[in-house]
Amino acid sequence: MRRWRRGRRSAVSSLLIALAVTGAWMIERWGPGLIPIDWSFAGAGRLCTMDQVLDGDSLRLTCGGTSVEVRLYCIDAPEKGQKPWGNRSRAHLKRIATDTVEMRPIETDRFGRTVAEVYTANGERVSLNLEQVKQGQAAVYPRFCDESRFFRAERKARAASVGIWATPGDHQTPWTFRQRR
Repeated sequence: MRRWRRGRRSAVSSLLIALAVTGAWMIERWGPGLIPIDWSFAGAGRLCTMDQVLDGDSLRLTCGGTSVEVRLYCIDAPEKGQKPWGNRSRAHLKRIATDTVEMRPIETDRFGRTVAEVYTANGERVSLNLEQVKQGQAAVYPRFCDESRFFRAERKARAASVGIWATPGDHQTPWTFRQRR
């Protein structure tokens, strides 16, 4: 009987450890509110129609008949009031966006917008988020981003002095500009 109890305790302990590891993985992957943090494991995103480019890091899409305001994940573009940088960033996003896009939602921000990575859906699949950073039209928003591909792209854009990196100023850190208003 004692051997069975030891074996049973071992099995129960193993089960509890497995549940703890799985629970930690779920929280790491999905967040405490079970909102996905990284959808890269989930397969394809949702196909949506481009309605409007609001600024260099925000879009209005129609997905399945529903209008969705999207904040581009990991990036922060100059504000409209940061002329000419805000206008240039918006114009660049308009130029690279396709009529149909693939949206991969990540979370909902405090303003109710869907934070997502958005890809072109016609032809070669290109991340609009990453392309804005590569072309110097947006900075990486370090407070909300920990993906190395974005930081690498920003370093290259800075080194090439393209877009917002051509001239120093608050347009390089839109979050600082917003705090001063």
